[in-house]
Amino acid sequence: MSSGTMAVAPAGLPIVAAGALVAGALAVTAGAVLVARAANAAAESAVRAIGEAGAQLEADIAAIEATEEAGQWRRRAVADVVAFNARLCLVRERAKAAGVALPIPRPLALSAELSAEGARQWVSEMDREIARLNKQLDAAAPPLRVTITAKISLAAADLSAELDRHRHAAADRHVKRPAVVTSSSITDVISLLDPDATARERDMVLADAAAIPGRAEQSLYLSSLRSKIVTKLNPGIERRRLAATWLSSLEDGPLAEVVADADPPTPLRGTAAALREVVAGNRDLSTELRAEGACLMTWAEDVAGRAFLRDLVLKCLTEDGHEVLETFEGKEFTGLRLARPEWGDQHATVVRVRDGNIIEHHLEATRTPKSDNDKVINEERCAITNAGIESVATAAAAAGVRIRLEETAPQVSGQTPVDITVQAPKYHYRKDVR
Repeated sequence: MSSGTMAVAPAGLPIVAAGALVAGALAVTAGAVLVARAANAAAESAVRAIGEAGAQLEADIAAIEATEEAGQWRRRAVADVVAFNARLCLVRERAKAAGVALPIPRPLALSAELSAEGARQWVSEMDREIARLNKQLDAAAPPLRVTITAKISLAAADLSAELDRHRHAAADRHVKRPAVVTSSSITDVISLLDPDATARERDMVLADAAAIPGRAEQSLYLSSLRSKIVTKLNPGIERRRLAATWLSSLEDGPLAEVVADADPPTPLRGTAAALREVVAGNRDLSTELRAEGACLMTWAEDVAGRAFLRDLVLKCLTEDGHEVLETFEGKEFTGLRLARPEWGDQHATVVRVRDGNIIEHHLEATRTPKSDNDKVINEERCAITNAGIESVATAAAAAGVRIRLEETAPQVSGQTPVDITVQAPKYHYRKDVR
């Protein structure tokens, strides 16, 4: 007579080819896990540099496929989708601040069934679409007026013409992204400005650029502008993009659906609001706020992981003939109590999904067995419970996660767990799981 504990250790991004496994609620929670892990990976890589999509992405895919590293490609694809969802969030924020009505595409809702080809195509399309939208916003910006206090040789009319010329250069930066920062061309230096810059940041660069031709020692001012863009403005924009990556993941799509009814730990209750301020361009992503954001996303990943495992248990055990009697929540766990109709009120299967991808389960009896027949029934129902949990293990393996089963004793409801001697723990490792 036994029940057990199943520890599930993630291996990369799960649910990469689960087929019929992902459906209904399970599809939502599986997608939530994908989003959370991709968003957390974005923090580790500081969100891949803008300009790595398109042709470069095509080349990367070819290289990955050549080495048959499908898992690496999926992680890359999911990370790109999350990053471009964040960029759409920034474009929407910029259009809102400018009061310009633009038909901005909705973020792509990640799911476990997203194909590699579908992700590649969407990312490439969004790369072009975001460039087009940003260029429209640049063109719609009102004329910029600049007051120069230093003595310059240009007349006011010439300065206006210079500004207009550089506005076109700024718009072209969305499609022409130079990698080298040593050029002496004002146009090339302007093009270094990150495409996700706000109108204020763009105008700051244009104002500085327009004044350069009228100054002595132009190369010195050009070098200063280049340094300002590369070392000050762009890093801040990258931090804002990271905040948008986290915020868009938490507020739209499957992860948002899963964490909607969950409250983050008290120290993180105001973190999402602070991230909104960063995305709006009203504050910077400080070291402290970045640490809070990372903690918030770790919490969200834990919530999504528990929800996915809970739904996986629910799917497998209901298909095995169990019915849900109740659900319950505790600190850092979610629980299910299930039973089969033929068991009456004599037994139930109790499952707790804990942080760290731990599934605890036991067969619960309403009373201690008093006869040999009671013991036989308990043994039979323990075997049924364990078979159901084994089906969870099989499904988890198909979804790309590693499992371990540990046998323990059953329990009697309302009592301290019965003291029944069981065999030493047996560990079952699946050869097909890496």
